[in-house]
Amino acid sequence: MESIWERSVERPQFDTLKGERKTDVLIIGGGLAGLLSAYMMREKGIDCILVEAERICGATTANTTAKITLQHGAIYDRMIRRFGIDFARLYLKA
Repeated sequence: MESIWERSVERPQFDTLKGERKTDVLIIGGGLAGLLSAYMMREKGIDCILVEAERICGATTANTTAKITLQHGAIYDRMIRRFGIDFARLYLKA
């Protein structure tokens, strides 16, 4: 089944990397997590290169709903009540 993203968004395509490259951080995978990581690193001035074997936002990201949910708040609330704030903070950082 084709996702709404595949029908409505034109994803960029890039040339294959050639030659040697030097970077502080190599991000492998151009899905949502890889793209967000690259964006945040660039915003902080960190030199990074993102590589993707197929297409940007393909595979899992192409079929996600990419929704924002309130359920995370419920999970953390339950975790804090059961295990305490320090445990929930560790879970968040992980």
